[in-house]
Amino acid sequence: MTWGDEIKKGEMTAQAITCSPVLVRIPAAVAGGIWGRIPVMERSSLLKKIRGAAAVALAVGMLLFTTAWAAGKEASSMQAVQDGLETVELKDGLVGQPVVKKALNESQRQALERILQIVPELEGLSVVNLSDEGDAIWTVTLDDSDGAAPSGIMHTRAELVFETNSGELIGFHVLNPDWASDELPAAGPAKEKAAEFARRVLGDKMKDYQMRNQISYGGGCARDEQGNEIAWATADVQFERLINGIPFLDSCIRVSVDAAGHVVDYYTEGYYKRNDSVKDSGQDPAVFPDPALAMTKQAAEGIYANLVEMKLNYVERKLLQYPEPGKEEVETRPVLQYTPTTYALIDAVTGKSLAESQERLPTSLIRLAGEGKKLVAGTPEEAIALIAAETGIDISGMKFMREDERGDNLKPGIKMIEYNWGSGSRAGNEDMPDYSIRLLTIIMLADTGQVTDFSLYDESERGKKATISRETAQETAIQFMQKHLEQGTAELEMCVYSTQDDSIPDWVDRSKLEYYGQRPAFKFTFTYTHQGIPVLDRFSFVTVDGLTGGITAYSGGNSSPPVTLPDSRNVVTPEAAKAEFLKSQPLRLVYLRPEYFGQKAPKPLLVYMQDHSYGGGQYIDALTGKTVTLEMK
Repeated sequence: MTWGDEIKKGEMTAQAITCSPVLVRIPAAVAGGIWGRIPVMERSSLLKKIRGAAAVALAVGMLLFTTAWAAGKEASSMQAVQDGLETVELKDGLVGQPVVKKALNESQRQALERILQIVPELEGLSVVNLSDEGDAIWTVTLDDSDGAAPSGIMHTRAELVFETNSGELIGFHVLNPDWASDELPAAGPAKEKAAEFARRVLGDKMKDYQMRNQISYGGGCARDEQGNEIAWATADVQFERLINGIPFLDSCIRVSVDAAGHVVDYYTEGYYKRNDSVKDSGQDPAVFPDPALAMTKQAAEGIYANLVEMKLNYVERKLLQYPEPGKEEVETRPVLQYTPTTYALIDAVTGKSLAESQERLPTSLIRLAGEGKKLVAGTPEEAIALIAAETGIDISGMKFMREDERGDNLKPGIKMIEYNWGSGSRAGNEDMPDYSIRLLTIIMLADTGQVTDFSLYDESERGKKATISRETAQETAIQFMQKHLEQGTAELEMCVYSTQDDSIPDWVDRSKLEYYGQRPAFKFTFTYTHQGIPVLDRFSFVTVDGLTGGITAYSGGNSSPPVTLPDSRNVVTPEAAKAEFLKSQPLRLVYLRPEYFGQKAPKPLLVYMQDHSYGGGQYIDALTGKTVTLEMK
């Protein structure tokens, strides 16, 4: 398992925790759109609330990554360069293990040389790792460390992934601190650079792809123990593969470009092989439904309109503009908005909505009398002992891993401290893995020591059936929430969902789910209300383990002071908001192939879905009934 695999699993874990009821995977092109439909403020707030759990997934990767470097720190990596890159001599495994000599074969050398011609900035880097996975893919890692373990973030590192049989580039990522900039790239030049890069990589295959009109923006920041800090921003341009002239969303390409025109990321959707799934790019066009069988767009819009319902909700801190990477503060305002309760996908052949896209989470309004108990600790040792005593989490064998102090761009002036502990390992093989990694994250306010979040990530017993009922778990969650809720009576909207899905598609091989599913758990969100309307960015959540019945995750909610919210008496009708929403979210005809924990459906589907190029950063203002679009600074 590679570091790259861990990052991807971290992303999947974060998405799974964000109250998504759909275990049937939607392609990244769609999921990105669904995630994009969550307003940026709520999305950011939601990620802050689940950071303890999501950071755990990242910590898994950090644990394995750090272990790998520590194990190989005394091992030398030698490289002989002849006519480009040819021979790599590596030690793999633990110190003291035999040296394994690996060499780029002729086809690998040619494939790498071709990309070096496209990205000449990589020519001065050294090969530090070569991973050949036989008939699937091979990966080469380059950096400027001359074989030594890199320290900090101020060094250049690139990873390239190739398909073994064709030598085609399917993944590319480079991090160069000299390129770091938080300047947002201009759309026009970014599209031109991305198209040029894609043409050079794909060659004649480029005719099978079309560029999406809208681009998205990404970025982030990083710092190391030496005090170095870098921030970066990218424009992400997507190219959709066409089958029968229809976009196939499981086979897209994303090219990320920075403001200076450097291509820093290239990603092919669908090439990872998991659970014996077949690479989508090798699909026979004959298995795709004939577009001639599709109903008209007008007919699909009528079906879709009957499924959509609009719901009122508040957001205390709605972004006015897209945030800039690395910036400490963002400008916000309180809003009252309408959002749809479902985003249905319509089967273009049958006219039926896909059940997994229409599923709604059960919610209910409850009133709790908060007891106001706070969790406060002065040291990491006190914090982990406190959480163990409060929840019964088993901390035996856990070792302290890292401490991180950070701010919050949505809460200027508030500093948080995050602590991480871990234990366990990964063993077995791909067909029958033995996962025992456990990671605990605790987040505290730096000035008071109050614990605001904690989360246990446990890989054991994955795919098992829950042994406690939802009702029992709910009672446990409510009792815990009430104990730590601010003193006084509060009306909350409770949402509940389980990591287990009773509606598993009939094409899924259930025998494989035991090793690839999640540990059973029940997750409850408690959203505060105002005038009986939920406030999306002011909520807490509690997770109850489905096997032990104990609390394994908690977030105490928004620590920012409340703001004055708009009055809800003069809102437009849900019908008016629905009409505006349907106008701003037209349908498009696409192919997609459902996936369930790595297992893909036998055949792709032809569906009508929202055209997300119209929906990024938009919301329906409940007071005016008009669509509001975030501005680009």
